[in-house]
Amino acid sequence: MFARIWLARAAGFVALAVAIGCSGKGSGILATVSGRVTQDGAPLDGARVTFYSTTEVEGKPGGSYGALTDSNGKYLIATVGKELGIPPGMYKVTVTKLSGGSNLPPDFDRGQLEAAGSAVNLLPKDYESLANTKLSATLQSGKNENVDFELKGGKASGGVLIKVP
Repeated sequence: MFARIWLARAAGFVALAVAIGCSGKGSGILATVSGRVTQDGAPLDGARVTFYSTTEVEGKPGGSYGALTDSNGKYLIATVGKELGIPPGMYKVTVTKLSGGSNLPPDFDRGQLEAAGSAVNLLPKDYESLANTKLSATLQSGKNENVDFELKGGKASGGVLIKVP
């Protein structure tokens, strides 16, 4: 009798765990995205690539996800907080490279520059904001590799970059 009660409780616990694991925010397969950013054929080092979801969730704008490029112009977005990826779907993409002047140490927090309104974008304005960018990507569940962006010449905006909410 004790074995039947224990077995029934164990089965109930497993069913509850499966139900919790298969529902809610964490359900579904997320996407990872990687690629390379170049400008006029050369790798772009230290640029921020930001993916802005074009999908609304419960009447609210989707999230934004970003990464910095390495010396080869490569970027990877694979983990966001505790999530192993980002939601699949359509995204508009911006690319910026910020400078705050030559007197700042290389490890200075770029977010502080941006928040202070003193960050200057070194790339053409065609890529710096949602209003201007023509870059986009559609991400499928799982790995999305070689999502590359080639930036074409143009003059750097030279203006102070104001963070887009």
